[in-house]
Parts: sequence; structure tokens; C-alpha cells
Amino acid sequence: MKHRVRVMTAISVASVLLVGLGNVANAASSEAKSAMIQRAVVKRVDHFFAAQHNAPYGTYQFTDNQLYSAIRKAPGKYVLIDIRTQSTWNGIPGYREGHVAGAINIPYPQIPVAIKDHRIPTGKTVVVMCPTGQLSNQTAGVLRILGYDAYALRGGVNGWKAARKPLVVGPQPG
Repeated sequence: MKHRVRVMTAISVASVLLVGLGNVANAASSEAKSAMIQRAVVKRVDHFFAAQHNAPYGTYQFTDNQLYSAIRKAPGKYVLIDIRTQSTWNGIPGYREGHVAGAINIPYPQIPVAIKDHRIPTGKTVVVMCPTGQLSNQTAGVLRILGYDAYALRGGVNGWKAARKPLVVGPQPG
């Protein structure tokens, strides 16, 4: 049952993202296009869950120590995406109040547009982070379904901060 709920959630989220990307193919009708999208999403979701047994904690995640070490060894291999808002929202510190060095800010609601605009590169390992890791896990899962090599920061920025890893304060360099 738990697996079925995950699959249905992933299909729903991925369908919204794929439909939002537009121009998937030159289908004769919207029904044919919808059926094609559904088949593509189901295939990717099946692949995603089949690969879960190889991942720590059942999902694709970096711990704070793993990520800190990885980006120090090969910083050009990773794209760090902080999906929080720029500033504090509902009591949750935002990107400007402290983010992992090198992380770009693409707030969660803007992820579909960032995918469509190719602002999230496919040739690098993408590490998504949010306050606690929950929303970044979901985002990384959707990105993986869409073909990205994506991971979440386990425990989020709050965990990174609690582990006394360095944070940068201020706006995104522009």
C-alpha cells in the first residue's frame, strides 16, 4: 500500500511537471498526447522505484558529511539547489539567512519553470536542499524520474547548520 501511494504521488507530480514542460511531441490530439505522457511517466516511475534498493535510506540522499566532502573534492561535479524562498517565510529562515556555499536559489514553486528553461543541468549531479530534507527528497525524486542525477540533502539546511557546516549569508551572486 505504501509503495502504491508513493507511485501515485510520483505519477501525479511528474505528470504535472511533464505537462507543464509542453511540446512533448507532435501528437495528433490532446488525448494521444496525454496517453503518451502517462506511458512515459509510468515507465520512469517504475525505473525510479526499481533502483531504490541501491540507495541509502531507501532514497537518494547525501548526509551533511558526505556532501561537504564531495563538494570539497570535486566542486564542479555538483549543482546545489536551495529550494527555500529568498527570505524568511512563515518563520522558516530563507536562502539569504544562510545557505550552503555555491547553492543557487530556485524556490520550490519555480522548479517546473527552471526545468523547462534548462536552468537545472542534466550533465551534473544535482543536490536539492530545503529546511528539513522532506521537500527536497520529493523534488529530487521527481527530478530523478525526469532523468536527472538528483539527490537530497538529508536533514536539509537545518541539519547542515546543526552539524556546524559553514553557511553563507546574503543574496545569491548575480
